[in-house]
Amino acid sequence: MSPRVPTRLVPPALAGLAALVYAGTADRSIGMNDVTSAAVGAWRIASAGTPWLDGVDLTRLDLKEEHLWVGEAENGHVAVFRSPGAIALGVPAYLLARTGAQPEDFVRWPGAIWAALLTTITLVLLWRALRPHVPAPWATAAVGVLGFATPLWTISANGLWTHTLTVLAIAGMAWGAATGRWWLVGLFGGIGLWGRLHVALVVAILGLGLAVWRRRPAIAVVVGGVSGLFLLLAAAWSQWLYGAGWNPQGPYASPTEYVGRTAEADPWDGLVNQLGLWVSADRGLLVWSPVLLLLLPAVVRSWRELPDWTRVLAVAGLAYCLVQGQLNEFDGGSGYYGYRLTLEVVACLFPAYALAARRAGPVTAAVIGPLLGVCVAAMALGAISEGFLVLEEDAWRDNSLALALRTFPLLWLWLGLMAVVGHLAARVWHERGLDRAAHDGDDADDAPSRDRELRVS
Repeated sequence: MSPRVPTRLVPPALAGLAALVYAGTADRSIGMNDVTSAAVGAWRIASAGTPWLDGVDLTRLDLKEEHLWVGEAENGHVAVFRSPGAIALGVPAYLLARTGAQPEDFVRWPGAIWAALLTTITLVLLWRALRPHVPAPWATAAVGVLGFATPLWTISANGLWTHTLTVLAIAGMAWGAATGRWWLVGLFGGIGLWGRLHVALVVAILGLGLAVWRRRPAIAVVVGGVSGLFLLLAAAWSQWLYGAGWNPQGPYASPTEYVGRTAEADPWDGLVNQLGLWVSADRGLLVWSPVLLLLLPAVVRSWRELPDWTRVLAVAGLAYCLVQGQLNEFDGGSGYYGYRLTLEVVACLFPAYALAARRAGPVTAAVIGPLLGVCVAAMALGAISEGFLVLEEDAWRDNSLALALRTFPLLWLWLGLMAVVGHLAARVWHERGLDRAAHDGDDADDAPSRDRELRVS
C-alpha cells in the first residue's frame, strides 16, 4: 500500500482539483435569465459604484436571447429584480475582474469562475463537517460524489444561481453544527437567507431542533440572533435598492406573491408539483440521483446511530422541499441541466447519507460503484455542453440525458466506460479496506484531532 497522504493536505488537494474542473466547465458565454440578471446587477455595482441601471442602454449588453429581470423600482430607479444574495454574491468577482462600466464591457466569465470557486468551498466545508465522524478517505469520496455526480457541477458551479449561495450556506451550517460552533450555524444560515428567503426554514429547524434535542436553549438563541441580523441587513438592502419597504426578499418573487400563488392553487396541482420535484423525467431528484433510493435502507438502519445534527438537518431539508413545492413550479424554468430546486434538499440530506452509507448491504455495495459512475458521466455531459436542455413544458416526458443519447448514440459507450470505472473504483475501495476503516473509526494519527472536534460538539 502506498504511503498515506497527510490529512491536512486533503482539503487543499480536494479544493484544487474541484476548482480546476469547475472553472474549466463554468458557463462563460450562454446565460440564463436568472444568472445573467444577477451578473448584470453585480457588474453594475462593482464597475459603476451604483446598483441602478438608470440611463444604461441595455440593448448594448451582450445578452444573447436572455430576458433580464429588470424593471422600475418603487423609488423610481431602474434595477435588477433579484434576491439580495443573488446580486451581492457576484460583486467581489466583478471587483476583482475590474471590468469597465460601459454596457459593452459586461462579460459573464467573472461570475462563472466565482461560482466555481464558491462551490469548491462548499465541498471543503462539507468535508470538514464529515471529518469528526469518518476517516479522511471516506469524507473525500463522499464530497466527490456530491460534487461530480449531482447538478452541483452543472448548476451551482456553472453560474451565479441563488443555489450557489444557499448550498454553500447549508454546507457552512453543517460544519458549524458538526463542531458545535453555533455562531457559524447562524452566520451561514443568515447568508443562505440572502439567497432564498425560505432557507429560513432550514435555519429555524436546525437551531430549534438541536436546542430542544440537547436541552440547550442557548443554541437557538445564538443561531437565531446571528441569522436574524442578516435578515435585517437583507431588508435594509432591499429598502436601499428598491425603496419598497423593508422586505428582505426584494421585489422579485416576494413572499406575498408566493403566498397568493399557493392559496389560489388547486390541491391536485399542488400534489403533482410536489411529485415533479422528485420523479419528473427531467427535473426529478430521484431520476438524476437514484443513489438516494439505493442508500435509503442504510439510512433507515442507521438513523438512531447518526449524529443528531445530521438527522435534524435531513428533516429540515425535507421540510424545505415541501415548502419549495408549494412556492415554485417544479420545473424551475428552462435552460439548465438536471434538477435545481432540490439542490438545497440534497445538501441537507448529504451528511446523513454520507455517514449511513457505511452500513450499506452487500447488494448496495456491489451496485453503487457502476451507478455512481453513470451519474458522473451524465453530469459531465451537462457540464461541458449546453446543447442538451429540455424545455420546461417537456419536463414530465423527456430527459436531457435521453436527449443527448438520442442525438449522439455513441455516448452510450461513454456511460458504459464510466460504469466500468465506477465498478473498478469500488473494488479498489473494498480491497484496500477503506469501507471497513469507516466502520471501525479513524486511524490513530487522526484520532486526537477528531476527538477534540467531538468534544466541542
